[in-house]
Amino acid sequence: MSIGSELTAARERADMTIEQLSAATRIRTGLLTAMEADDFSRCGGNFYARGHIRSIARVVKADPAPLVASFDAEHAAEEEKSRREERAAVKGPTLHPARPRWGIVLGAILVGLMGWGMVRLFTLPSDVEANASKTTATTTITTQPPKPTPKPTVAPTKKKPVAPPVVPTKTTLTLTAKNNGSYVTLRDKKGKRLFQGLVGPGSVQTVTAVGDIRVSAGAPGNLVVKVNGKPQATKLYRFVAHPDGTLTKR
Repeated sequence: MSIGSELTAARERADMTIEQLSAATRIRTGLLTAMEADDFSRCGGNFYARGHIRSIARVVKADPAPLVASFDAEHAAEEEKSRREERAAVKGPTLHPARPRWGIVLGAILVGLMGWGMVRLFTLPSDVEANASKTTATTTITTQPPKPTPKPTVAPTKKKPVAPPVVPTKTTLTLTAKNNGSYVTLRDKKGKRLFQGLVGPGSVQTVTAVGDIRVSAGAPGNLVVKVNGKPQATKLYRFVAHPDGTLTKR
């Protein structure tokens, strides 16, 4: 039985189609079909063919060693022939570069140097005279460096005095009732009562005093508090409103 027939029988025993085997081994279906027909030329070489055989045997639960051994037995002669052809193609006629004749080269260099020396020996006086006749007096011109331009004097800029920030001295407290409103008592910093009573649903109570305003509220959660126009959320029953728009606990 050939290797291709053995691969086909192993696949059929595993109850797999060519497409299923291709998906499991990631080998193209066309290549699998060629291998089962004993055509391993499309594998790219014997090394890759052995790898494909092992991959197929592993998937179909077959022993890869006998299959690889059968492949080597059938393709060993072919592989050895291919290697001999490759070695013959690589080995070609060896060309040795021609070695230069150093004696002739050195002789030509010496003759050239001697000729150049004789020419210089007989032409040196003329060269000196020609160079001397070309020499002319050089006039040196000295240029005075320009005087630096004086920088204009910039008068120091006087900084305008910064006016101190205006600190508010009065406190305007606005209480807006929501839900059922609240009973409140409002006093200035000296304890003078500014307002006392119920701020009922939908009503607004506004008082203004110099300095702080002390507040007592029965239900602070039913009041919307503004100090000098700034909304302030609070759940305190007793607090102090300050001119800077803040609240503190009493």
